[in-house]
Amino acid sequence: MTSTSWLPVFRAIGAEIREALQPLAGTARGRAVVGQGAGGDGTIYMDQLAEEIAVRHLDQAYRSGARFQLISEELGERAFGGSDLILVDPLDGSYNAKMGLPYYAVVLAFSEGERISDVRFGYVLNLVTGDEFHAEAGAGAFRNGQPLRPEAPAFDGSSFSVVQLDAPSGVDPRTRAGSILAHAEKIRQLGSAALNLCHTATGGITLQVTPAPVRTFDVAGPLLILGECGGVATSYEGAPMDDVSCRLDSRSTLLASASPAAHAYALRLLAEGH
Repeated sequence: MTSTSWLPVFRAIGAEIREALQPLAGTARGRAVVGQGAGGDGTIYMDQLAEEIAVRHLDQAYRSGARFQLISEELGERAFGGSDLILVDPLDGSYNAKMGLPYYAVVLAFSEGERISDVRFGYVLNLVTGDEFHAEAGAGAFRNGQPLRPEAPAFDGSSFSVVQLDAPSGVDPRTRAGSILAHAEKIRQLGSAALNLCHTATGGITLQVTPAPVRTFDVAGPLLILGECGGVATSYEGAPMDDVSCRLDSRSTLLASASPAAHAYALRLLAEGH
C-alpha cells in the first residue's frame, strides 16, 4: 500500500475508536487498569478497547493485501508479513481521557523504516472534537481535509505567546525550561503530545518544550505534520530528529515551533541560560 492509501484505513480506525470511547471517558469503567502495555505504562480499559479496534482494522487491511509490521503502545510488535511499519498509539493523552478532561487523540503513522525521517504518513484525530490532522511526506499537511497553511506565528523576537510544556511532576525538567518560561506570555501543559504538536503546526502553540526525554514513538507522525507546515523540531540541545528511532524503546527531548525564528531564539536562551 502507498502512504496515501492508509488514510481511509486510519480514518475508519479513528471514527470507531471515537464512538467507542466517548461514553467511557471520565468513568470508573473506562479508567480501570487491565494490565501493562509494551510501552511501560499501565493499560486502562479505554487503551485496551481502542487498541482492539485498531488491530481489527489493520488485520482487515492485511487480509486485503497490505503487508507491514505493527508497533503499538499496548501490545508491542506484531508481524503482518512486511517490513514497513504501522505505528499505533490508540489513546494519546490517556490520563486526560480517564479523568474526563477533553483533550486526547488517536495517533497513527506509516513509516518505511524505524527513523523519524522514514515516516511517510501521519494521522491524528482529536477524539473529543473530531478535529483531524494528517500529512504525507512531500505533499503537505491537512486539517479536516483542507490544506493546512498556517499564517506565520506571532513572534516579536523576545517573547513567546504560548509555550506548551511537557514535563513530569518534579522540579528538574521545569528548571531546565526556566530560561524559556521566563519569556513566555502564557504557559500550558495540555497532556497529549500528538495534539500539542498539531497545534504547534497551526501556530496556536508558539513553542513546544519537552526538556525530559519522552517516547519518540508518540510523536513520529505529528512531527511529519509539523514539518510539512514548515515547522522546526530538534532535541532540546538542538540536534536533528531525523535519525532518531521511532520504536517504543526510543526517547528524546524535544523543542518545536512553526516559527524557525522562535525555535532559534529558544535554543539561544537555553545556551545562555537566561
